[in-house]
Amino acid sequence: MKSNKHVEKFTSSHLQANESVVSWAEGYIGNVMGSGKDRQYNGVLIVTDVRVAFYRKGFLGEVLENIPLKAITAIERKSMLGHRSVRIHTSHDALEFKTFSKEGETALINAIEAGRGLQKSSSEGEKVVAVEKNDPFEQLKKLSELKEAGILSEEEFMVKKQEIMQKI
Repeated sequence: MKSNKHVEKFTSSHLQANESVVSWAEGYIGNVMGSGKDRQYNGVLIVTDVRVAFYRKGFLGEVLENIPLKAITAIERKSMLGHRSVRIHTSHDALEFKTFSKEGETALINAIEAGRGLQKSSSEGEKVVAVEKNDPFEQLKKLSELKEAGILSEEEFMVKKQEIMQKI
C-alpha cells in the first residue's frame, strides 16, 4: 500500500495502544471555497479497528475528527461524475468525506462494515450478514488478509497474531 504523510503522522501521533489502521483513502471534508466550519480540508479518512478518523496535518496545525465504529448508525454513499461522497452518521453527528477514488471509497466502506461487525457476502450479492467479532479464527483470517494487502507489516502482524492466539 502506498505511503501518505497524513497517515504516517496520524499513526505516529494519534494511534492508540492496541489500535491498528485497517484502511484509508485520500480526499477532503468541507466545501470547495467554503469558509468557517464549512472550510475545505484535504487529508485522509482513516479506518482503524476502533474508529473512523479524518486527519490532516498542515504547516500551521492539524485537523482530527473521530467517530467510534460502535457509534455509527448509518453510512450514506453518493457518486456523481466520478466524485464520491461518504457520509457517516451517528445518533447525534455526521461526517462527510469526499474522494475521487472508487477503490478508496469501496475499501473504506468495507473496513467500516467489518469493524461494525458487518461483512458483505460475496455469494449473495449485496446482502449484509453479521460476523462474530470475537471469533479468534475470523480475526486471524482478517489479520492475514491485512498483512497480504500490505496494510500491516510483518512485525505488526506477529504482535496481533500473538494477542489473538492467547484467546484460543
